[in-house]
Amino acid sequence: MVDRRGFIGGAAAFLVSGCKTGGWLVGTPRLRFGVVSDTHVTTPASCEMTERAFRYFKQRGADAVVIPGDLTDWGLSSGLEYLKATWDRVFAGTDVAPLFCTGNHDFDGYWYGDMTMEMHANGYSERESLKRRGMAGEWERVFGEKYAPIRTRTVKGYDFVSAEWNSFDKFPEWMAENGSRLHGEKPFFFFQHPPVRGTTSDSGGWDDKGAAFGALKEFPNAIAFTGHTHRPFIDERSIWQGEFTVIATPSLSYASLPPGHENGGGKRDGTSVQAMPMIPCRRDHRGGQGYFVSVYDDRMVVERIDIEEGGAEGAPAWIVSLVGSEKPYGFETRAAASVAPRFPAGAGLSLSTRNTENRSGKWTIVMDCRFPAAIVPEGCRVFDYEIRAVPDDGSEPLVKKFLSPAYPLLAKYEPKTMRFWFDVAELPQDVDYRLEVRAFNCFGKSSEPIVSGIWHSVPGLEKVVDK
Repeated sequence: MVDRRGFIGGAAAFLVSGCKTGGWLVGTPRLRFGVVSDTHVTTPASCEMTERAFRYFKQRGADAVVIPGDLTDWGLSSGLEYLKATWDRVFAGTDVAPLFCTGNHDFDGYWYGDMTMEMHANGYSERESLKRRGMAGEWERVFGEKYAPIRTRTVKGYDFVSAEWNSFDKFPEWMAENGSRLHGEKPFFFFQHPPVRGTTSDSGGWDDKGAAFGALKEFPNAIAFTGHTHRPFIDERSIWQGEFTVIATPSLSYASLPPGHENGGGKRDGTSVQAMPMIPCRRDHRGGQGYFVSVYDDRMVVERIDIEEGGAEGAPAWIVSLVGSEKPYGFETRAAASVAPRFPAGAGLSLSTRNTENRSGKWTIVMDCRFPAAIVPEGCRVFDYEIRAVPDDGSEPLVKKFLSPAYPLLAKYEPKTMRFWFDVAELPQDVDYRLEVRAFNCFGKSSEPIVSGIWHSVPGLEKVVDK
């Protein structure tokens, strides 16, 4: 048996190397549970990935399954019914605990524009919305469980506290009244739909306005799971440790993409005619993801699993110490220990121009940039690529960022050659420049650049001045 000091040292070595040591397999877990989020159930057919997840968790011996919100897409009673029927197909007759809470879609999805049209096209109506019928009554009717703004469920002696979508602002008051019994070394688990402000990588914007952070900051034994962002877990900032621990859960239904990239964050379905193909973030993608959590006396192991791939390991497991004061998953610690990506030896940049159409369907000319995919010798994957057109005269460079086409998927789907396009009209005009390509990890560490030869874009003939 590994002693506590030995475990913490081994966990630290695991973090630095990014390699699985196998040490976390020692001992028998006291609690096992699965975590998936944002199931976005619409029709019975939409439950396929959820059923896969449930069957995987059952096969692993889960004691519970946590879903932190957006159970349904359209916020209809039928969505809850389909989810419950899926649960019963897998877990009927077992004592596995369903630990679910609501998200914004469960209250408001029926009036979210394109989802409203999809709902009507499938023969459903807002008349059956949970919001109109009353969430509490429908929850109790479907799940047979009393609904409350803040709830506590206990599984094998471990407390799970949840906050509903329209109630997370009530959590601090609830903790003030009930939190005293949660103090101590034994972990307790909190889950809600929105991110905890100031923690994981996408916790700005539509988050909980700081409610959970204020309520949990005096509880180092608190471990929170959130949903809503739909970010895949290849972003190592999906786990955060400070005053407590927060883990952002990827979506089981579709991935969303970080803003600021030429090929991400646009149309939900991508677009078919454009200069740079977008990564579709709602349909026609693969890779529903989740976690399998094993809780031991001295540690918690969070396995990152790809549900579509049958529970394949999507990235090395996170090992969270439950003893002592070490917080190895703080961003500063991990950023310092992370390894920058690198390009293969002799990698070059292939550049050419081509005629195509832009995203408005208008004719344009694009710069076609091709180069070998970067790799990370250890640790987290390449997060994104940056292409800079750097003028020789010292003027401001053009900067473009791109995600790998396999951003939401397992590493095995990464193309060996990256290919990105951008409009030549944006390039420096009538000045010598070079193109530089860098690869970044999620903490901002950069590879050495691949640098092109000298290019010189000449403007239209009417703008040319004889020298």
